[in-house]
Amino acid sequence: MDKRSILAIVIITIIILLLPTYYKLINGDENQRDIPPVATIEKDTLANNRVVVEEKTAPPPDVIQVTQKPDLVDTLVQAATLTEIEIETPLIQSKISNQGGGKVSLWRLKNYSTWENDLVQIINSQINNGFNFSFITATGEKVDRDRFVFEPVMEYPEKISLNSGQEKKIEYTLRIGESQIRKSYTVYADHYHIDVEFYVENPSGMLLNSEYQFGWINGLPANEENKSEDYSYSEAYASMGDEIENYSLDSEEEAEKITLNGNTDWIAIRTKYFLAAIIPADVKTSGVNFSGFGQTIDDVVERRYRAQLNVTKTDPSSDSYSVYMGPLDYSILSDYEKGLDDLVMSHGWYERTFRAISLPIIGLLKFFYSFIPNYGIVIILFSILVKIVVYPLTKKSYKSMKEMSRVQPLLADLKEKYKGDPQRLNKETMKLYKEHGINPLGGCLPMLLQLPLLGALFIVFRSTIQLRGATFIPGWIDDLSRADTIFTLPFSLPMYGDQFNILPILMAGSMIIQSKMTMQDPKQKAMVYIMPIFMLLIFNQFPSGLNLYYTLFNVLTIIQQKFTDNSGLQKASTAAKG
Repeated sequence: MDKRSILAIVIITIIILLLPTYYKLINGDENQRDIPPVATIEKDTLANNRVVVEEKTAPPPDVIQVTQKPDLVDTLVQAATLTEIEIETPLIQSKISNQGGGKVSLWRLKNYSTWENDLVQIINSQINNGFNFSFITATGEKVDRDRFVFEPVMEYPEKISLNSGQEKKIEYTLRIGESQIRKSYTVYADHYHIDVEFYVENPSGMLLNSEYQFGWINGLPANEENKSEDYSYSEAYASMGDEIENYSLDSEEEAEKITLNGNTDWIAIRTKYFLAAIIPADVKTSGVNFSGFGQTIDDVVERRYRAQLNVTKTDPSSDSYSVYMGPLDYSILSDYEKGLDDLVMSHGWYERTFRAISLPIIGLLKFFYSFIPNYGIVIILFSILVKIVVYPLTKKSYKSMKEMSRVQPLLADLKEKYKGDPQRLNKETMKLYKEHGINPLGGCLPMLLQLPLLGALFIVFRSTIQLRGATFIPGWIDDLSRADTIFTLPFSLPMYGDQFNILPILMAGSMIIQSKMTMQDPKQKAMVYIMPIFMLLIFNQFPSGLNLYYTLFNVLTIIQQKFTDNSGLQKASTAAKG
């Protein structure tokens, strides 16, 4: 490689890997920039709960304690004893109890496993997370999912199994004085969502200000081996007026509570690969409340978000919602209306920038996988396809580098001849380029034109759920979304980490071979090793799918260069004979 080519690679690497950090330093946390200014009120003000409440307290307890009037408590605790139903479908394992009128204490995804070979959990009883109805009664008492036990409308079996195409509705009721609350849950065998209906018989007499909240509490559990990275993707969202507002926690301290006013299409909370979302169906919402806190466990700050819809209820009709609890998969989320699929490949400005290219790449990979059920082989085919597509650019770049190497002696003569006259040197240099048909940017410009593709590939291989858990070579590359670690070092090296991986070494070796094939100036000998070592340090902890792609792309480039060199020698030999 000549100096311009090396410079192009360095620029691309810096943009892909280092610019997000720089961007955050100069602009602050983008997740908080668009949030309206907050106001502070007293904690016991209930007349208007659509304002921001800022309070710095310890993380909220799992069960909210409220002061109840004895007569109301006596009425509420007369409900049935606690019962629990296990529900299993081809997609999920779940548990629903009559506590709170249908508390979902477990939601496991049968098609997704953790690195410990357990099923991925969206709802985990250890962190007491999940969706939750809550409201303040007209007399000032709080009702939510954890405090009161509802009555099932009928006797349900302890375990329900659903086959493809089937569904099951479960319904609970609670009577408070002259009013009745009814909740129903419909589970589907072929979907990751559950439909929820909420009915209040006398909303104006039961609900303070005729309002209630429905939302998600205590975030999502981490399901990846690298919990810190998993939670780095964790955010809460609200879709309002065709725009997505996001809310993020960055520390262990409890975050300020934010309220955004206006009709809300949906709210959601995510980790790296999974999502929980609440989608109102013909429900008029008045806004959303965001809050949360960080909890440090084993040196990892686990983010516990709360996102709640504010709903005004003036008539006794049922309000319906869909609660999605499943993978961040574009092909699945695109079936839901109101743009829920916009959350795929949209974590931060960097993913949003290349999203238009990343999504078609995922579609192409899935197409290949439909008839070649091994994503490792799919990546090999994809790298060949990309090489064919960018062949004209790389060929032009390689040709330009060759042309530049041929005129190096002439450039050296010009520098010596006009070393005291920079303007004349520049003029004669451009004249030399023109005489030999050389574009000074011909070596690096084609590489820079590939930057959008490289950026999109980086995102796809790093965060697409299709590669999560995908095995290429059993015993070596068991998960294309993680590094191909052979063993762990007893110490950690700067940038490199403590994982010893094979693919980054192969990638660096292919870069060295490629550099030696194109090096013309002996003074650049050190650069043959400096850049590959730098890339080895950077890419060592990257997903094996990404390293597999770059290694194969380098090998194909070496073959291309070898073919081009042989073709050039053949032409030169033919010309000499002629």
